[in-house]
Amino acid sequence: MFYRNAIRDLKSWYERKDRKPLVVRGARQVGKTTAVRQAAEELGVHLVEINLEKHTGLEPLFKSYNLNELLLNFSFISGQPLSAESNAILFLDEAQATPSAYACLRYFREEMPSLALVLTGSLLDQILHNNRISIPVGRIEQYFMGPLNFEEFLVATNATQASGIIDMATPETMHLIPERVHEEMLSQVRRYIVTGGMPYCVKTAVDTGFHHEAIQREQASLVQTYKDDFSKYAGRSDALKLNSFFNGFIGQVGQQFSPKQANEIALGTSGDNRQLHAALEQFLEARLFYRVLHSNADTIPLGSDIKTRISKLLFIDVGLLLAAQGIPVQGILGTPLELASRGILAEQLVGQQLLCAKPGYLNPELYYWQPPKSEGQAEIDFLFENGSAVYPVEVKSGTGSSIKSIHSFIIRKQADVAFRISSSRPSVQELTARMGQREKPFRLVNLPFYLLNRLDKFTQLR
Repeated sequence: MFYRNAIRDLKSWYERKDRKPLVVRGARQVGKTTAVRQAAEELGVHLVEINLEKHTGLEPLFKSYNLNELLLNFSFISGQPLSAESNAILFLDEAQATPSAYACLRYFREEMPSLALVLTGSLLDQILHNNRISIPVGRIEQYFMGPLNFEEFLVATNATQASGIIDMATPETMHLIPERVHEEMLSQVRRYIVTGGMPYCVKTAVDTGFHHEAIQREQASLVQTYKDDFSKYAGRSDALKLNSFFNGFIGQVGQQFSPKQANEIALGTSGDNRQLHAALEQFLEARLFYRVLHSNADTIPLGSDIKTRISKLLFIDVGLLLAAQGIPVQGILGTPLELASRGILAEQLVGQQLLCAKPGYLNPELYYWQPPKSEGQAEIDFLFENGSAVYPVEVKSGTGSSIKSIHSFIIRKQADVAFRISSSRPSVQELTARMGQREKPFRLVNLPFYLLNRLDKFTQLR
């Protein structure tokens, strides 16, 4: 369909001498299968693709770890000869239908280390959890895929000029971006919010010239597909309850999700807290939602210092969130992005881009920060970790808005740089954070939404 960063990473994996079997994880319809196919095509190697959903009879062979007989069956199914020394890519797709294939990866690594093997499947995390499949620790590699990020979207929609502007923007030159160009770039961001990053929605947008009704129809179909999967998580009797929980979680996106909110959702669905939290874990495993966890931001990595009792939720994709919440497109086109839909879309947009900011081999995680209530009210929307430093990232209007939370973080953590993401033009301000009698000079980097994917570049400000 169009180019993804995952294709580059898959090619790099194949060309490494020390590669291990690769497990590609991600929600349904994010483009996992297409990326593997395109990588093989660009590498110029044969792809032996086995859809395990169509060949569940292979399960006993996987369970007995009979690798030679498995290769023979793969050859018969695909019509292509396959051996342990082959330079082809063996692609086991829809592996959720044969969970033992995952455990078998250990033996492929030990007995056939030269064979390039990729495994993927929908709801894979959920199936592995339910079947208590052991993880082949140290013998596989993981790769995590999500929807297209903003820059991938620009390439897919042939917005080459916009891509070039992002490439040229540096900490030294960003303030030179003309107002007209700035507004055109914000229009591209709005287009991305309306379309989202799910591949078929982007394809529909390209094929129809960004016809809103056609895009919304594809988004609604995809959301319904996810809901239809609920019966796979549990029995049919629980599917309606899962649907109610799903709608409740959708309404909580971008807000603090505390025990109080959980209890309100549970009461409104005739369920209980235990069922609700079990449903949330299922949705997280399906990668429909991501949890933004609270971190004290005292140590790196941030995940070593977290509080799980209170968190925030993000949905898989900003375009699908628009469809799931029934937000009219007209409410986005003429409103500052950080104010549209009470700021929820902007926070989803920023969080979604930050999730894909790290290399694909890292499980995407997000964190936010707030001090103890006894020390005053403050909240930093996201924390961005780069090297040995942690940077506060606020999604907020660039003019006339309070940055007390940033001041609080700068003083408490003795940080030197903070980021404010908004619709305003890019700039750098030399400010002094004040809290009581304490002061700390710092730099506030005002980044527009369209430069968000280059956040790591702007942490290098001196």
